[in-house]
Amino acid sequence: MSKFQFKSQENLSLRQKVAADIRDAIIQGSLKPGEKLKEQEISEQMGISRGPIREALRDLEAMGLVTCLPYKETVVADVTKEEIVDMLIPIRLKLELYSIKYNLDRYDSHFFDTLNEAIARMDRHAADNDIAGLVEEDIQFHEHIILWTESSYTQQIWLGIVNRLRLHFMKNTLHFTDLSRVPNDHRALVDALGTKDLGIITSAWEKHIEDDDCLLYL
Repeated sequence: MSKFQFKSQENLSLRQKVAADIRDAIIQGSLKPGEKLKEQEISEQMGISRGPIREALRDLEAMGLVTCLPYKETVVADVTKEEIVDMLIPIRLKLELYSIKYNLDRYDSHFFDTLNEAIARMDRHAADNDIAGLVEEDIQFHEHIILWTESSYTQQIWLGIVNRLRLHFMKNTLHFTDLSRVPNDHRALVDALGTKDLGIITSAWEKHIEDDDCLLYL
């Protein structure tokens, strides 16, 4: 593996805590796509047995964050251009526009305050060149829209793709020369929502999600 070091864990740590630690390292870019994850090495760094690590890696595979090769090593997963173009972008666009269409009349000042607070944090992360923080606020912005809906099925679909989206966002944002574009793009989305016009909102969302720039670095 790379020079990245996992923090020590107590013996009573659950597999969920181990999984979260590895997940964060992947999402933050400390562990790169294709990088091998060696159970023995992780075990030594965390100070725990290999059992919880093996279980955590299976959980992470179910999330789409690692790939467990039969009788071989486990590696950090990657997202391909085909997956993003043919699956993640269409699903994400449908989910968000569906949530907006059937909840637009329910958007109150609290809803918009939450979005604007996320944008303010994006501004700070962009100024600090904190890509991991910027990506997480980007995710939280869109997740707020999904979770506002009363459709539990919509939320379940979102939760099924959100970790793959994090990988895509991280991979893409690493190449931005001007990080301020991220909060600025989201201000445009809030402005569109404020019109309450589905035509304007749909155009803004399509431009944002299907932006050709998102495919430049795949």
